[in-house]
Formats: sequence, C-alpha cells, structure tokens
Amino acid sequence: MRLRSAAALAFSFALTLGAFASASAHEDLNGPWPRETRATGWEPSVSVLRLLLSREQPAELPQSPALESERARAAIAAFYAQRAFVPAWSKNGTANRQALEVVERLAAADADGLDPRRYALPADIIQYTADKDARRTAQFEILMSGAVLAYAEDAQAGRIEPATLSRLITAQPERPDPIEALTRVAAAKDPAAELDALNPPHEGFRRLRSALAELRAASRESADAVLVPEGKALREGMRDQRVTLLRQRLDVPATEAETDDLFDPGLTAAVRAFQERNGLHSDGVVGPRTLLALNAPNSADSENIIIANMERWRWLPRDMGTFHIMVNVPEFMARVVADGETSHETRVVVGKRENQTPIFSDLMDHIVVNPYWNVPYSIATKEMLPSIRANPASYFSRRGYEVVARGRVVDPRTIDWSGVNMRSLRIRQRPGAANALGRIKFMFPNEHSVYLHDTPSKALFSRSDRAFSHGCVRVENPFAFADAVLQQEDGWNAKRLEALVGGRERRVNLTKPIPIHITYFTAFVDDRGQLQRRPDLYGHDRRLMSSLGLSAQQKMPRP
Repeated sequence: MRLRSAAALAFSFALTLGAFASASAHEDLNGPWPRETRATGWEPSVSVLRLLLSREQPAELPQSPALESERARAAIAAFYAQRAFVPAWSKNGTANRQALEVVERLAAADADGLDPRRYALPADIIQYTADKDARRTAQFEILMSGAVLAYAEDAQAGRIEPATLSRLITAQPERPDPIEALTRVAAAKDPAAELDALNPPHEGFRRLRSALAELRAASRESADAVLVPEGKALREGMRDQRVTLLRQRLDVPATEAETDDLFDPGLTAAVRAFQERNGLHSDGVVGPRTLLALNAPNSADSENIIIANMERWRWLPRDMGTFHIMVNVPEFMARVVADGETSHETRVVVGKRENQTPIFSDLMDHIVVNPYWNVPYSIATKEMLPSIRANPASYFSRRGYEVVARGRVVDPRTIDWSGVNMRSLRIRQRPGAANALGRIKFMFPNEHSVYLHDTPSKALFSRSDRAFSHGCVRVENPFAFADAVLQQEDGWNAKRLEALVGGRERRVNLTKPIPIHITYFTAFVDDRGQLQRRPDLYGHDRRLMSSLGLSAQQKMPRP
C-alpha cells in the first residue's frame, strides 16, 4: 500500500516550494552569501546552486542515494553549468509542471521492476512549511536532478553490473548520457513519457512489464490459485494426491470420484497439449520443467523472477539489429529474428552446469564448412591426456585427432606425453562425420571462444534438459539454420553450403555481419500471451535476485 499517493506527493512539493517565495535569501551555509546573492526575488538560487555544486563545497550537497556516485554529482554540476545554474524544476520557488509530472512518474517506478525508494526525495523536503530560502530551492533542484539521473541509469542500463554476478556474463549495458538525459526530461512537453522511453524498447521487456502488472492485480484479487507442489515426476498410471491438483490446474475432471487422484490417459493428453503450447518436450510427464511452467503465473516467487528478467533486458543493446540471432540458454532454443518476427527457430544444446555457456552479444561474421575442432586446453589436459598417455598412436588414429607443434602436424609417437607442456602444442580433430563440431560452425569471434555448431550427437536434442556441451551451442538442424542466417547474403544458401561438405575446411565470410545475442531468460511471455518459466540452469536468477535485494519469498517493496 502506498504511504502517500503520487498526486499528494506532488502537491506537497508545490506547497513546500511555494513557501520559499517569502523566505530570506541571506542565510549562508557557513556565513554571509556572496554579494550577488543579496538580491530580491529568486535570483539568489542561481548563486546558491553554483556554490553547492562547486568543488569547494562538496559536503554541502544534500544527502540522497541518487547522489552517492561521483559520476552523478559531476553530471549534475555539468547540467546546471550548461544552464548557467538556472533552476530546471522550479520557478519563483514553486515546483514547475515538469517536476510534478516527474515525481508522479518516479513514484510508479515499481511498474518498471524498479524500486521507487531509490528516487524518493528525503522526507524533510516535504515537511518544511515556512521560513524557507534559496538554499532549500537549490537543494530541491539537486535532489530532483539526482532522482531523474538515478532512474535514467537504472531504467536503461540496469541496477546491477552483469559481470559482478559471473565472469561468464559479459553483457555490456548501454548507459545513458547523463547530461543529455537530464536535459531531455527537464525540457520535455511530456516528461513522464521521456522517462518511460529510457526503459528497454524491446517487445520482450514490454510483455514482461504487462505480465508483472497482471500478476500483481491477480494476487490482490485472489489467493486461491491452484499450485501443484514439488515432488517426483507425475506420469500416466500413478496415483498421487498431487494429481487431483493437477486436474484442477488443467481443468480435467475425473470420470469417477474414486479416480480423482489417478493419472489417466485423458490427463496425459491434457499435459501433452499444455507442453506443446509452452514449447516443452511433449511426453505427457510432469517433470520439473513442466511443473515450473504449470505454476508460473501463480507461484510465490514469480513477481521477483519477472523483475530479475526485466533487469536482463536492460543489459541488451537497445538496437538488437533488424535482423539478428537470439539464443536463450535456459530455454535451449535459438531463433533468427527479422523485422521483429521469428523467421526460424531450432532446439539447441548448451553448456553443462560446470561448463556454462557465457551470456553476451557479438557479431556473427563467417561460417566454416568441414571445420577442424581445435581442442580447448582445458579439455585436452583434464579429459584427454590420461588416455593419450596410455596409447598415443591408437588414441589419435581412432578418433581422427592430430597434433600440431610449431605450425606443423607431427607424429604423436614422437612426443613425450609423460612430461609434455600442453601449451606448446595443439590437438585438433580433422573434418569428418565423427568431428565434434559436425559439418558446419557459425563464428562470432569472442573472448570466450564459443560459437554455434553442428554435432554428431543428435539424440540429445530429444531431451527436455539439453545442457551437455562444454560451453558452445550445438544446433539441431544446422543447415536449415544456415538457410535462415543467409537470407541477407546474395548467392549463398544451405544447398550451396551442403555441396561443400566432405572436402577441405572452407570459410564463408558474411558480407553483412549478424548481431547475435546469447541470453538467459528464465521468464518470458510467448506469442500467445502466456507467461513462460524455465529452470535457473546456472543459478544466475538466485545471484541476481540477491543482488537486487529480492528473494523467492520477498516481493518488491512499494511506497
């Protein structure tokens, strides 16, 4: 429940600053004001702002979480310097229209998945009723600018630096230009709309924001949501008290009262239909992933999971590319997107929990057909070396591997594997049917040395949990994916690439590099408007919610 409505808060500001008009302009912070401040009306506020924002008086700045960073203080000083220190949010001691609309919009920041308390002005600025002076006007100006700047930073770039959660999250949020943000909001005919535009422009973000509002409305209206408790997987033929709840959740009544807790063929069909609608493996078994999707709209932690995923949208480039590729790791899916519409999607295999796929954006600039697999140092030393030492010649010949030393392929029998420095050589697998990368790989050179590729291990794509790789992303139907990727390339398509299979390694450069975004969305709204949930594969949700001050049982505090 809000302690004070946005309208009442704005009215309090108007009363507060209105009282400034009759105040004395001669009270100094530590003594008499400079001569130019001893003027009538509200001209002194210009000099007070200049003094408060000078390097000589840093301790006199008002206290607020939004003013804690040196970057924020410097930006506010530069903003007012460009204005010759003329107030931006008040006139003649009264809050202007922009200030009132900004206050109202910031009070509703919880709708954006943000914390309104971070942008609230100190309570004492509201409580003053008389004997005000230019100093208070200047403080109000600085506090207002600090609040706007804090919101701009949080709304556009997020509250958490991604790399603090994991060294494998190297997304680079685009921070707003602080002076430009302050200038635009202060001068806007519709400052609330200007603030709103700082949030991610992506459809995925807007859908989550709507889902958050709907979830909060539903939680206020009803506490009777049907949840299926966690437990062992439910499947046809089982009897379990949770089956009764599953029937209620899917609206599948039992044929007879005594079979209410029996998982019968009719319930299996309903589960399969639910799984198909939600992009899950449609086996009719209610395992962890299906259970999470069933409970998604009503589970206790859904609100905070949505907020965490809204934060992730802020880490993505604001312009993701009219034509781009998006991989969602917890969903085990990759999509090619053209003009806002998915033109192709495919299942993928991602990194294991101990070999996580990194989260970042880059540019795909070439494709390799008949690729060599250059074995990563960690795999060569930890997984291969013991077997190599047992029988080098057999190990390399049976698997199609070869050793490269000083730029030349050498006989593995000539190497002393018992004491070899593995960094002095390179192990690679020759192109062929058994190659770990399959017949094709999609390259976007990056600091993590990961890419998308084919695989000979096709059976893994039938699994609902597809976390099996060492970090790279395996594509189920790579040549169909290539056809979608090559839409922009004249003269190239999957058929032409397939004609190259079986020969030497071939590189095909893309004339138009494609933005690729490897993401981690555990909550999203699908094209049917359904809130989808996926398990927190790598524990990123847990760490992000902790950093945001949220937990599974704690909802976003609202003013």
